[in-house]
Amino acid sequence: MEGAGLALAILPLVFSAAKRYDSVVTPFLRYKKFAKEAKTYSKELRIQSTIFRNECRNLLEEVIDHDAASGMLNLLSQETWSDNYLDAQLVQQLGESWKACTEIIELIEERLLDIEDENQCFGSIVDQERQAIPKHMRPKEWKHNVGKKLCFSFSKSRLDRNIAALRSHNDDLRTLFSQTQRMAPTATRNPTEPSRDTRNDIQKYRTIREASRQVYEALSTACNKHTEHLAHFRVQVEEITFNGGSAPQVKFNIAFTHMTLAGATGSGEPIWFVVDSTINEQTTTSCGDHIPSLDELGKTLKRQFEPAVVHHPRKTKKCVRFQPPVQAPSPGLQITMASDAFSSENCMKRDFCDDIRRCFRAPREPNECVGVLANTDKCKHYVYPSPVMSRCQPSKAISLGQLIRSKLKPGLIGGIPVHERIGLAKSLAIAVLQYHATPWLRLSWRSEDIIFFGVGETTQSQESPNLSAPHLNAKFKGPNGQLTLAPTFSPHIARNPVLFSLGVVLLEIAHAATLESLQQPSDLTNGMEYQHTEFFTARRLAKSKRSMMGVKYHNIVEQLVECVFPCGDDLNNDQLQVAFHKDVICPLEELEEGLRKVHLGA
Repeated sequence: MEGAGLALAILPLVFSAAKRYDSVVTPFLRYKKFAKEAKTYSKELRIQSTIFRNECRNLLEEVIDHDAASGMLNLLSQETWSDNYLDAQLVQQLGESWKACTEIIELIEERLLDIEDENQCFGSIVDQERQAIPKHMRPKEWKHNVGKKLCFSFSKSRLDRNIAALRSHNDDLRTLFSQTQRMAPTATRNPTEPSRDTRNDIQKYRTIREASRQVYEALSTACNKHTEHLAHFRVQVEEITFNGGSAPQVKFNIAFTHMTLAGATGSGEPIWFVVDSTINEQTTTSCGDHIPSLDELGKTLKRQFEPAVVHHPRKTKKCVRFQPPVQAPSPGLQITMASDAFSSENCMKRDFCDDIRRCFRAPREPNECVGVLANTDKCKHYVYPSPVMSRCQPSKAISLGQLIRSKLKPGLIGGIPVHERIGLAKSLAIAVLQYHATPWLRLSWRSEDIIFFGVGETTQSQESPNLSAPHLNAKFKGPNGQLTLAPTFSPHIARNPVLFSLGVVLLEIAHAATLESLQQPSDLTNGMEYQHTEFFTARRLAKSKRSMMGVKYHNIVEQLVECVFPCGDDLNNDQLQVAFHKDVICPLEELEEGLRKVHLGA
């Protein structure tokens, strides 16, 4: 956060002003034995000090819990007031009002400094009188004389004006904080009437979801040579466009490899390519967002481990599913076919894994289509080289779980900036809307299912990993794969396992630790884990709101863990999708953007 510069100035100012309030009150406790006016001034200053502390506590409680805020103001330890991230959160919380806030506190500091200067004059009066006490003067008479001189000095001083100014500045501070709370974006949104941007985003996620489902279906039948494959599916789509207002076009970055009989990946590096999908708009409309029940999802996942039941005439089962573009592409889609693109003439000689590796042996232009994965009335999937991965072919895949156990630990050189962690949380939240109820996202997914590339050959590397490109994993059997038992599902205490999984991963990102390592004896039964240990651990952590990510972040996590939304727990429901977008994705976007600006010193 060093780059934030002068933007990070709220905590130091509050700390300095709170300490100075204490320093100006103390001398008047000494003077009150000489003059009752000193007792009055000490009361007025303590009142203004208390008001100032209470307002600052209210502000701190927007980003940390009550006990932590009270502890900071009671102890006033320099160490607790040097947290750059907390300072950045306060700047984010105040928004455009942060500058006015710092100016008010600076004005308070100026008044307190003026009172400190006058206190020195009052103190010198007492000291001088003590040094010049006549031998014959009684103590009571001496105190009376000192009191008279102090009262005269009080009347000639700026004390009354300064205290009045402190009262006015505290009023301004209270008004500013109150306005900031009222202007919070979440308080002005109407959940029953989503904006046009929200509706467009929801439609975009629906299109991506259907396109990804179709891509999975095409890949699951593309290779007859190998029985099982592994695909790394990049969460963010490269591009989404609408051609002529009809057929949406989505580009997916995918790494594809086959599995050996022992369950390991095959020899050679994963094949990186882009699938350019054009989906019939009627398909996304008619398919809607049906989220299957547990039984239905069990059948869906069973397909990943059983041969697909596909009715093919005669011997077409042996043919690769790559097809030539027999139909003219849509007007907005310009395709340059490679001279050696896959076609029906050579599909009997090779299969997907062989053909795609052969095509990528020589350098390819990013816009050069090397084959057609599917070409039906519902969709068209064209295969292109991956320009991103062609520049850097990473061989090491690291899961988010591995990164959490190594690179995200506090104090490591390769620590991840908080705004990047929040950016990852936002990307994963968007992924839930894009890929729920598809084979790409399991019902109960975890940080081990999120994969990154290009972060070093070992998890001990000190380089800072790039969290902007998470990938999902999917294994699936080919048409000739062997039958295996489908997984069975045990009842899940969470109202929505997919959203609960997102909440768990966000907790692990916040605490830089796995959920298991964060367990406490209260989460266990007789010291042992049981069926619902994970749920109660996640609930406790979400409610505690104790991490460097702040209260807003933990409010989002708690909503995910408990699935507390105003429209039920079925993610198939359009209203829940809108609520999820408003209560989860939008706040994470706002947090990320605000902290990024602070990090860059904007």
